[in-house]
Amino acid sequence: MRGAVADTGDAAVLRAMLDAEVALIHAQAALGMAPRKAAGAVAAAARTGAFDLPGLAERARSGGNPVIPLVADLRAAAEPYGHHVHRGATSQDILDTALMLVAHRTLGPVLSDLGRVVNALTRLAGEHRDTPMAARTLTQQAVPTTFGLKAVGWRQLAADARTRLLAARHALPAQLGGAAGTLAAFHP
Repeated sequence: MRGAVADTGDAAVLRAMLDAEVALIHAQAALGMAPRKAAGAVAAAARTGAFDLPGLAERARSGGNPVIPLVADLRAAAEPYGHHVHRGATSQDILDTALMLVAHRTLGPVLSDLGRVVNALTRLAGEHRDTPMAARTLTQQAVPTTFGLKAVGWRQLAADARTRLLAARHALPAQLGGAAGTLAAFHP
């Protein structure tokens, strides 16, 4: 299983920024706003290992945004189609979308883990549906209950958390408004 750093660290954010730029050029090519060859060239150039992550971080200081040096490098790598990279988008469009991609990708393993927890608790509840135990109220022993009922309560909490996270994952937005947020840069 991958770790939190691999899923959310600098390399994951770089990959997501590149994916956002590639998605943008593919959408523009599909709409006839960029040549299809440009989309292919940008996608081929957008290999994570081809970019100097520490160098991008260093160069991001002047503009306060890592997309600015990334776009310069991606344009150079995508020549002769480099001038089609990032057309109409803002650095904030790409960065915001990339961070939502990271969140979306990170929630996948969390949702899988919660699914396994729900399944395990379902089995546990079934196996112990008739196993008696003392219930508690404010740490004091109360009337008897079953361990199965206790496990069902835990299962419900895990299932509810999974449902809420799944809804949040589906609601993560992409950002593309251009400089004034009006999409004006995308109209001929």
